Order: sequence, then structure tokens, then C-alpha cells
Amino acid sequence: MSVVVFCGPTISAAEVRERIDATCLPPAKHGDILRAVEMSPKPRVIAIIDGSFRNVPAVRHKEILWALHQGTHVFGAASMGALRAAELCEFGMVGIGSIFSGYRSGQIEDDDEVAVEHGPPELGFMPLNEAMVDVRATLDAAFRGDIIDQAAKDHLINQAKQLFYADRAWPDLITLARASGCDIAGLDALEAWLPTGRVNLKRRDALEMLAAIRGFLDTDPPPFEPNFTFERTEVWELDYEAAHSLPQLIGGASRALLVQDILDELRLIPGDYARAQREALARALSIREARRQGIDPGSDEKEKALRTWLRERRAGLQRALEDNRLGDAELENFLSEEALVHWTETALEQAVQNNLLNTLRSRGWLAALIERAEAKQLALRALGKEGATTQTSGISPTALLGWFWRQTFPGQIQTASSETLAQKMGFSDVSEMNRALLREYLFRKYSEEHCIPIRSSGLT
Repeated sequence: MSVVVFCGPTISAAEVRERIDATCLPPAKHGDILRAVEMSPKPRVIAIIDGSFRNVPAVRHKEILWALHQGTHVFGAASMGALRAAELCEFGMVGIGSIFSGYRSGQIEDDDEVAVEHGPPELGFMPLNEAMVDVRATLDAAFRGDIIDQAAKDHLINQAKQLFYADRAWPDLITLARASGCDIAGLDALEAWLPTGRVNLKRRDALEMLAAIRGFLDTDPPPFEPNFTFERTEVWELDYEAAHSLPQLIGGASRALLVQDILDELRLIPGDYARAQREALARALSIREARRQGIDPGSDEKEKALRTWLRERRAGLQRALEDNRLGDAELENFLSEEALVHWTETALEQAVQNNLLNTLRSRGWLAALIERAEAKQLALRALGKEGATTQTSGISPTALLGWFWRQTFPGQIQTASSETLAQKMGFSDVSEMNRALLREYLFRKYSEEHCIPIRSSGLT
């Protein structure tokens, strides 16, 4: 079963993997839970221990709710995980450990109680200060062991709490306490006791959570069933899109390319770039609308999207994956989005038709189409065939479609059925398509016989 654990200064990835089979990621920041939910395979459990917050936006409650809504169990403990679990346990996030319990009961209130600065990944996210919860737990243990008295304990706790969280370190705390007149003998005893007596409550809670997850997975749990309705707000949609920004690289290690370099090739053809921008806008709005309606494509919808894509690209699967630099995770995401686009195309089909005319006006394409339609009308009137049908014109629908296909896609074999083509071309049925094809056939034949140049109906 797939497990994703966000860890760092509280407990290392190596220590996590000694206890459970997990994918370990750095401290979670805003957007990371969204991306984790869409990993392949989809995680059964997401566990949050550490989280970033000072220099980047912190993990938002909404993305944890999204993970739960998608059937992923979410656990939290020790640090950011404990804080978010206390806030979201009523929605199904599972909190573990004494720090979670403290936040849940109100005994612990401030975010800075679990905050630590840490080093970079290269140094194993080494913690650079003491968390306030660990300071409290350590001083409690020292007091119970008669290392310090109540007055010294209270003094050190108050002193630590007044400091900026990143400045809380035992050497500095003891130095400040000595300078403020605290009991010197007690401080000396504390300093000697700390190397073996210091309490790491955050680590203890993290280990407790990993043990709980291991036991939970042994039960082969079904997907999480949410007890709430997930509301897709505008802010949520913006957050979702921000979490799925373009990757910097595309393709495997041996064939990796900068996405920026690929897009530069498109930008050097301004007309194509403008068209691609409009296509991307329509795609983004289609996906957003489908998600807003709560559409979650299943395997059947994704398989249908794959078949449609391969048919339209006229390519086999392996070739299509290689040409488009699609790995397993990228393919899964691509097909999910394709299925959402197809849903929106169907759901908003009438609205799209209603907007075609003004779209043509907006893009400057309408005048050329009007000119061609008028020329066709005059030609058919001259032929006396304005109301012609395939039954009265001596050409069968099959022959008519074959003619059109050869004219439009020279050298390509027709594989799609009449029904599929009619739907793809926007006709209400095959008979409506046959009428349009017949009118085009008669128009071209008339124009050739009378040496009348035919203006292209293609949009430029």
C-alpha cells in the first residue's frame, strides 16, 4: 500500500523507512498535499510530520480536506501535522501523540510551540533550534528528577517563550538564565544533565504515529469515506491550478528538455502561439468547470479519452507516449484532464454552439465564411438544386463521404464511421452532414465547370 510521509527536522526519511514502507518527501508546504494525492500509485495514506511555513505558504486546510475527499487517509503528528490534525480531526484527519492532544484540548495554543528552523536537504534538515514543546517537556523531566526547582523551571520556560522561536537553544537559554540571576547550581546541574536527559517530544510523537500507521495498514483499510461535502470555491480552484504549474523539465533523464525551450519554439510563430493560448484557455476553463461540478473521471472515462486521443493522433500507444514525453504519472494526469474536457464539451455543447457566431466575429473569420456561403447559394440556385438531396442527385452518401475525405485528408485512410464524423464535425446527425457535403460537392463541381475560383473555407 502506498504511503507518503512529509518529514525532515523531526525525524529523517531513513528513520521513517526503517519503520514503514513509505515515500518520504520534504516538509510539506502549500500545494504539496494536492500533488501527493495525484501521485501514481495514489497513496492510501498521507502522513504529515514536518511542514514549512516561514518563507513559503504553509499547508492549507483545504488541501488536506481534498485529500480526504479523494479517499486518502491523512495522519498528523509532532509538528505541523499535529497542528493541522487538531484543526481537522472532526473531518477525519487522524491526530497522534501528546502534542496533537495538547492542541486539541487547548493546553497548547500557539503555532510557535512546534516551530523550528532547519538546515537544507543536503544536511538532512538538521534542526537549528529547540521546539518550545520540547523545552517544556525537558524542563518538566528535569524538575521531576530534582535537577532544577520549580522557580528555575518557570523562569526558563517564561524566558524561552519570550524569545523568537528560532533563537531557542539550550546554551543560549542557560546563559540568559545565569545573567538574569537564576539559581546557578541548578543551571549547572541542568547543563550536565541535558546530553542524556533532554526530551524530544516531537520525535516521540512521530514514532508513535508511524507505529499507528503500520498497524492501520495491517487491517487493509478501504478508502477514506468523507463525512462532509467538499466545496470548490474560486480560491480553491486558484490554489489547485497554482499547485499544478508547468514542470521545468519534460522527458526522462536521457532526453530531458527545458519546457521553456519548447515553448520558445512556439512563441517564435506568433500566430500559432496565439491559437495555442486560446486553446489552453478553453482547456483550463473546461477542466475547472468539470471539477466545479464534482466530476471525478474513473478508469472507463480515462480509457475512452486515451482511445480518442490515439485515434485523433493516428498513432500507437508507445509512439504517442514517446513523442509527447509521457511517463506513467504524466499520462495519468493527462488522461484525467482529457476526460474532464470531454465531459465539459458534452455538458456545454449547446452553449458552445450559441457562442460560435460571436466567436467568428471576434476572431475576424465571419466575413470570409459569409462570402463563401453566399457564393455557394448563388451556384446552387443557378443549378436549380437548392433543395437537392442524395436521393435526387445521383450520388450516394458513401461516395459523397469518400469524396470529401479524399479532398480534405489526401493520402489518409478513412477509419471513422459516418456517425462519428458527423458528431465530430458538429452536425446534429448524419443526414445533416450529408446535406452539407452534397452542397459542397455541387458547389465545387459548378465552380470548376465555370472556371470560378473557390475561396478556401479554412480559418487562418
